[in-house]
Amino acid sequence: MLRELAKRSQVRLAATFAVLLALATTTLFTLLIVNLNDELEDRVRARVLRTKDALLAVDRKHGFDELVSVVADEADSLRDADNIYMLLGDDGKVYAGNVLRALPFDGWRVIPRSELPSVQGIGSPRDRFFAVWTPVSKGKLLVGGSDREVRQARLILLHSVGWGLLITAAIAIGAGVWLAHRAQRRIDDIGNTLAAVSYGQLDKRIETRPHGDDLDDVTGSINAMLDRLQRLIQSVNQASTDIAHELKKPMMRLREKLEAASERANSVEAFKEAVDDALVQSDAIVATFEGLLNISQLQAGTRKARFADVNLLEVAADVGELFQPVAEDEGNTLRIDVPKDIKASIRGDRGLLVQLCANLIENSLRHARGAVGIVLSLRKDGNDLVLEVSDNGAGIPVGERANVFRRFYRIEGASAAEGHGLGLSLVAAIADLHGASIELADNAPGLRVIIRFPTAASAPLHKK
Repeated sequence: MLRELAKRSQVRLAATFAVLLALATTTLFTLLIVNLNDELEDRVRARVLRTKDALLAVDRKHGFDELVSVVADEADSLRDADNIYMLLGDDGKVYAGNVLRALPFDGWRVIPRSELPSVQGIGSPRDRFFAVWTPVSKGKLLVGGSDREVRQARLILLHSVGWGLLITAAIAIGAGVWLAHRAQRRIDDIGNTLAAVSYGQLDKRIETRPHGDDLDDVTGSINAMLDRLQRLIQSVNQASTDIAHELKKPMMRLREKLEAASERANSVEAFKEAVDDALVQSDAIVATFEGLLNISQLQAGTRKARFADVNLLEVAADVGELFQPVAEDEGNTLRIDVPKDIKASIRGDRGLLVQLCANLIENSLRHARGAVGIVLSLRKDGNDLVLEVSDNGAGIPVGERANVFRRFYRIEGASAAEGHGLGLSLVAAIADLHGASIELADNAPGLRVIIRFPTAASAPLHKK
């Protein structure tokens, strides 16, 4: 159990945080102890200096004999031996004090209690005395103060540090275990969901929570990926079914043409005619496969490597120049409504964008009932560039607009029209590759195909 917990990143993070916090706490308390120790030692020295000055004042005012009496009284009144005194005469005799033997020295010195036999039985053996000698009228005076308060304060701080570190470690370990358990449940949920999807439950999704943390962001990304994966798999399955259904008839017609050429052609001309018909059917099958291959390549995103800056104004002008004569020859009109004063540059594939516009115009021409007017327009809408192809033809019923981007889909009654049912599927794939959305709207009469290209930020999936 502990080994498994140690593998959790949350536990390791909590442990690292606990160590850093412990180091910071230890450093802080160490600095505090050092500063407090210095301050308390300075206070002991200051107290010793005050006592020394008071005794010197007695010597100057009342003489050496009075000083002997005062030092003797001070030494006899001590109960906890926090101070030491020794009055040494010029003749080498100790006249008063609780220290019976000590050699004079210059400046301050720290004297352990173990070096003062006369005061060893009082106080703690660990006591030390900050002591200083000073001259008096007929000798020298030793005055010292104990560091007992310094040691007690230091001990209290050390105990506080110890308890603080223990409490910090306990809180950090508890928090790490709690975080690891909490995060592991969500990680298990992610793992179980991915395992379920891998076994075919494509509609399985990770439960989202309104916390807004990093795991929620990961969960949202995974769910979005699974949504797209489900759509792609459904698209592949649907495409497989559509391909089998769509190619069955042309393959059967091809076989019939070949059988006719093999069995019933009684002349070179008849045989050639049958073979020519078979070639037409074969070309139609090849064109269908090429269209499917193009759509698959676009959906795989491999063409993004060719992206460059493309001016949609130039694309619209090229498409208009190409199709206006074709439309006029068939009794239709094509008008290009493109302003000249907008910035219409996007990242994309110029050839694919031309094909997108061409497919939409060809679709309007192919399904026109009588003369039709087509308008190719471009406008700026906020941060988006909106490309629109509209006509006044038969249009698409509202109930069919969600289906027309499917491969091989044809509206009922339009199955006899030319084409392979891949034109709008290719348009959707090109738009999706460029991060554009597609909307079909009524032109009253006719149809408006609105393609919205974002010029900043990442592109969404196309919306039909």
